[in-house]
Amino acid sequence: MVSAAVVEDRRILGEAGLNIRQGHMEHLLPVVDQVLSGLGMALQDIDVFAVSVGPGSFTSLRVGIATAKAFAHTLRKPLIGVPTLDALAEGLHGTPGLICPVLTARAQEVYASFYVSVPGAPVWAPEGMKRLSGYLAVDPRRIADRLQNDLRARVTFTGEGALAWWDVLREALGDRAALAEPAQLWPRAALVATVGQNALEQRQGDTRLPAIRALYVKPPAIRCK
Repeated sequence: MVSAAVVEDRRILGEAGLNIRQGHMEHLLPVVDQVLSGLGMALQDIDVFAVSVGPGSFTSLRVGIATAKAFAHTLRKPLIGVPTLDALAEGLHGTPGLICPVLTARAQEVYASFYVSVPGAPVWAPEGMKRLSGYLAVDPRRIADRLQNDLRARVTFTGEGALAWWDVLREALGDRAALAEPAQLWPRAALVATVGQNALEQRQGDTRLPAIRALYVKPPAIRCK
């Protein structure tokens, strides 16, 4: 997924994206330019940058993070790293029960984490979404078995990994499993920006942010002859 957005006070001013698996380097800058030019803005008008840091594809993460770092360094603006699973969960504010974003990983594994939307919390509240687990790299059948045996609450799955493994999850959990709407299955840039804004507000405006690094969960697979 290649996506860019401009968000102001949690209002999406503009957003564009391409659902592709390859070619991120060729498409990212044109997508950014499309959003900015459509709004009559320049890159210098952006106050804070946010970028998805994974887990996900090693190459696409490297492209996105390097580009965001270049923007922030050149313009001397803050840069916030947002875990991709957090951004996916953000799109399901107000959903009852457990929320489980799932992204495909290598072989028969997925990346996943568990969240709950705090009842009564406004959509814009930083404390409105709580993460209940670490960021996991796991066989999705283990997730299904664990939930089947230990949980009775409804679970809403989101992410392209959930779509790919939906038959397995649905068979194990039956009516307790729900799949997010199609528009909610992708980690959109507007959601990354919203989570980034929440993170900045929790720091009470402190722009001395930690260094941005890719969140791989597991080391990238590198094969050498």
